[in-house]
Amino acid sequence: MKARAGRSSHRTLRLSKQINRCVPVRRLPTILPVKSFILQSIRYANRLLKRVGSNDGPIHVTRDGGKNWKDVTPKKLPKGGRVDSVEPSPHQPGKAIVTVLRYQLGDWKPYIFRTIDYGKSWKLITKGIPTDYPVRVVREDPDMEGLLYAGTEFGMFISFNDGTSWQAFQQNLPVTPITDIKVHRKELAISTMGRGIYVLDNLRTLHQNLHKQNPKEVTLYKPQNTIRYRYPTFRDVRTAVPSPKYPRPSVIIDYFSPDSVIGGIELSIRDEAGKVIRSFTSKATASDSVINLMSSNQSISLYSDNLKNSRGTHRFRWDLKHSGAWDKDIKKRYQGGPYAAPGNYSVQIRINGKTTAKNFELLADPRVLKSGVTNEDMKKQEILALQIVDLLTTAKKKAQEIEQAMNKLTPAQQNTRAKLANMKSKLVREKGRYTKVKFINQVEYLQWIVQRGDQLPGQDAYERFNELKVLYEGIIR
Repeated sequence: MKARAGRSSHRTLRLSKQINRCVPVRRLPTILPVKSFILQSIRYANRLLKRVGSNDGPIHVTRDGGKNWKDVTPKKLPKGGRVDSVEPSPHQPGKAIVTVLRYQLGDWKPYIFRTIDYGKSWKLITKGIPTDYPVRVVREDPDMEGLLYAGTEFGMFISFNDGTSWQAFQQNLPVTPITDIKVHRKELAISTMGRGIYVLDNLRTLHQNLHKQNPKEVTLYKPQNTIRYRYPTFRDVRTAVPSPKYPRPSVIIDYFSPDSVIGGIELSIRDEAGKVIRSFTSKATASDSVINLMSSNQSISLYSDNLKNSRGTHRFRWDLKHSGAWDKDIKKRYQGGPYAAPGNYSVQIRINGKTTAKNFELLADPRVLKSGVTNEDMKKQEILALQIVDLLTTAKKKAQEIEQAMNKLTPAQQNTRAKLANMKSKLVREKGRYTKVKFINQVEYLQWIVQRGDQLPGQDAYERFNELKVLYEGIIR
């Protein structure tokens, strides 16, 4: 879960005031007792069906918009507790879940009650939650009936079977009271007591029978179709002052790794034709292949410490990009590649000799399409950018070969040294602040021009690329 800045607060609302901000309500009928009665939780299932819970225990329901109310307080609920949340099910009108806090009375037990018949009967559903973990809030996933999220005084819990059993869902959260939970666009947002707001991206994996995972089998979960956003990079935000660590745009890839993994994990992104455009491995190697151009049928598997091979469910993020150009500096090697064009892709994972694949779609940013740039334009941009990456890789590796050859020359081979030095001087810029740019710098600049935004490359970009290809042949001749 990622922390996001923000605050949350709880307030009690008197019956004669407003239930929701800017939504005035009538005084409730006298059938609902109002003696020192303060509403603590109010939830509407629809215009007529409403449920309320008080700060001293009673729970009421109306099915006629408030004309008549019925006390449906669970008989097994001890008196005096505070109804901290009421959750109407988004799947069944008669179903609701309430949580009650009694720790202020010295009772630290968790209280979660569920009804499926408008409160005629209730069931206590707390199996799996420690007996000294008061529960503040429960929410049901709107996309999967029976998938419940519970916020306790000491962290998160989850249930895949409508509360019959619970398991810890703490992840990387701090141990802190969870005050509220919201599922929004298949993402889980939670507020905490003094520790900020946290968001868990992409709940779709939970919807794919994650709880039924076979611990001996490799499982790759289907990624969601992802919009191809480009976000600006703020380099000093995280280091200058404490700030949220917003994730970069990416395709979220979740997978399950079994008990033992032999030989590491290989993960690849492929286009619609099955061609590998990016490949990663969990097994570090001493060096990569000597020559592997992006436009060839070969691929480069880059080591990634984010590709975990320990037992359990893991999350990997593909940054929507191809590999960049080769560089002698291993930290810069294959970084900064062009964005993949919108289209159909697949992710393939290989563990213990078993290969599993799932399809997904990379969608164009709607704002880009609205500006007049088409998917075909971005495909042409991708093709040209990859050709530039190939040229840049070729030039950088040639400069490296020249440098290595010069280091092997004897003092008697002065003519050869002079020829190689002249060639290198045309490829590589000399060290210093204001030295003259050379061939590699010119290719890098063209790459930046072509990749800097979603666009159809201009004719001048194609002409400049052809000029650089001819210039390179002249340098190495």
